[in-house]
Amino acid sequence: MELGIRIVFALVVICVLIYITYYVLRIVNKKMLGRKGEYIKIVDLLPLSQDSMLVLVEIGDKVILLGKTQKSITFLKEFSKDQLFNLGEQHHSFKNIIDNQINSSFDLKNKVLNLYNLIKDSEGKEDDEKK
Repeated sequence: MELGIRIVFALVVICVLIYITYYVLRIVNKKMLGRKGEYIKIVDLLPLSQDSMLVLVEIGDKVILLGKTQKSITFLKEFSKDQLFNLGEQHHSFKNIIDNQINSSFDLKNKVLNLYNLIKDSEGKEDDEKK
């Protein structure tokens, strides 16, 4: 009987210790997540897919564009604060700026593909003439 009381008492003590540990860790975790950087600020986020996004980070008088995936963070471009926020006054959103950059990249890709096809076609005609 005395052994049973000791076991129950030990289990109660262990449960209380687990609860206290859980409660303390929860409070500490909230404080850590709630911290805001004094010198670093996230200006904007643009999700590109389920696991990738563009992040605009303000550090002092500079603004940095980063690409973030599940496995890495990549530096893409650095702007001055004036450069970026003057664009904002012209009613351009971050998404519009990135969309324009992507569209211009696709235009370049299309031009290169067209040039490649033109060269390929001209080589094909030369081969036909030789036969």
